[in-house]
Amino acid sequence: MSFALEHKLNWLYTDVNSYFATIEQQLDKSLRKKAIAIVPLLSDSTCAIAASYEAKLCGIKTGTKIHEAKKLCPELICIESRHKVYVDYHQKIFQEIDKYLQVDHVFSIDEGACRLTGKYCELEEAIKIAQEIKLAIRSNVGDYIGCSIGIASNRYLAKIATNFQKVDGLVVIKPTDLPHKLYSLALTALPGIGQKTYSHLLKNKISTIQELCTENKVSLAKKWGSINGEKIWSLIRGIDLPLEAVKKSTIGHSQVLGPDSRIIAEARNVLLSLILRAASRLRSKALYTNSILLTIDLMNNEVIKFRIRLVPSCDNYSLVHAIMRSWDELVHLKKLSKVRKVGISFNGLSQGLTQLSFDYLPAKHKQENLSKIIDELNSKLGQDIIRQGLLSKQSKSKEVIAFGYVPISNNEKT
Repeated sequence: MSFALEHKLNWLYTDVNSYFATIEQQLDKSLRKKAIAIVPLLSDSTCAIAASYEAKLCGIKTGTKIHEAKKLCPELICIESRHKVYVDYHQKIFQEIDKYLQVDHVFSIDEGACRLTGKYCELEEAIKIAQEIKLAIRSNVGDYIGCSIGIASNRYLAKIATNFQKVDGLVVIKPTDLPHKLYSLALTALPGIGQKTYSHLLKNKISTIQELCTENKVSLAKKWGSINGEKIWSLIRGIDLPLEAVKKSTIGHSQVLGPDSRIIAEARNVLLSLILRAASRLRSKALYTNSILLTIDLMNNEVIKFRIRLVPSCDNYSLVHAIMRSWDELVHLKKLSKVRKVGISFNGLSQGLTQLSFDYLPAKHKQENLSKIIDELNSKLGQDIIRQGLLSKQSKSKEVIAFGYVPISNNEKT
């Protein structure tokens, strides 16, 4: 009996290699082929938020303290991060990909997935379109921007395929390649297996992917300790599981502003309150959002709609910063002084994380937990009695790095 339970290529997954560092190397030729680290500020006490391929070969990775990184690589060059530049290139790259295949999912600033249909489900055609995408990115976006592409039966395996060949790789995991093609990988190389899950699997005598593949669905779920074991059992067999669907497709709030609240500073405070209220509802239903629609009704009855994409999130910090950054940009670009109504809606809702990496930065975990504590306190003390500390419009803060969200630059008008 065949190990694979799906016998067609369904997905093409793109991953721009060492994204932040690559963009800096694209813009400055003197940085190419050199070990560089992207940092939030130029200080040895900070840590790398990204590293070039050359730096990674020295053992430097995301989270490495710069003073330690310089010991590993004395010639390391540190570059201060530039959020807007990375977002700009993200949009250019995915617009280029979209000319060849529809981008069905954007999972982060440098990763996305395209569903294959028709002739592109055939091996030769899938490889051909992948090569055309890679060439188009280099020709039309940046000659130094490499993109690893994975092709497989589902998004999960296609993502894994992007990690087989760095940099600028193109790897296909055919149904007939399963499961043996996965055996060369460490167990922790599978998305969904972090340190905690790995330790749990070791206790249950699963230390390799080969051992994982011998388990049946029921036993793997039991040894995994959750229903995720069943999902992984299906995913490594190529089953094209849909992203988790939810009954309620939108959560949002809007408010018509009174005369005293129509000036921009007051409208901004109202919007903040709406975001926190909607975010609390999101968490109460154990939902995450990957798409936000910001709506602004102007005094002349014109309506501005601005779409924001972000990795699946439910914490106050990620949602507030994503929306408020877009609000501030719109206010500046449109020279807004008064508005009549503001509203936000969270779309693309899912139960739990739909990111294929399943990896949440520790800081993001803390933000989720903090938001939940605030929810509990407000439920006892009254709505909005306690709010998380947030920077005001006037704060001279550094730019937020684009890990958590990617705003779409074009406006949608009604």
